[in-house]
Amino acid sequence: MRHTILASHGHFAQGIYESVKIILGEQQNVHIICGYVDGNQDIKELVHQVMDQIPLEDEVIACTDVLGGSVNNEMMKYLSRKHFYLVTGVNLPLLINLFLYQQEDADEMIRRILPEVQGSITYCNQHKTSTVEEDF
Repeated sequence: MRHTILASHGHFAQGIYESVKIILGEQQNVHIICGYVDGNQDIKELVHQVMDQIPLEDEVIACTDVLGGSVNNEMMKYLSRKHFYLVTGVNLPLLINLFLYQQEDADEMIRRILPEVQGSITYCNQHKTSTVEEDF
């Protein structure tokens, strides 16, 4: 069984999952970790609580907000766990693809979709033309 963990500083993880639900509907086995809100200052404990719920034989794809942040650093402690995959810099195109292709091998899927979703970040001003402006 595959589990997806969305973990962030603040409510970002919950908010981006709400967007996923609007587009794809409710997903199974999703765990949300919102660090440093509602008095939950101990990110280590929050991560530990979620990871303890997931059987060791299950797959985990963990998505965090920022490389080098305390949330990602805490998740990195689980890299030695079998079937654990960690991606940071999460965005909506990444999550949509992870859920759309969840029947695929996790490692291969992540390697395949990362180049696609990394290209989804665009500075629109560089593509400004009179045709584009008229369309909007």
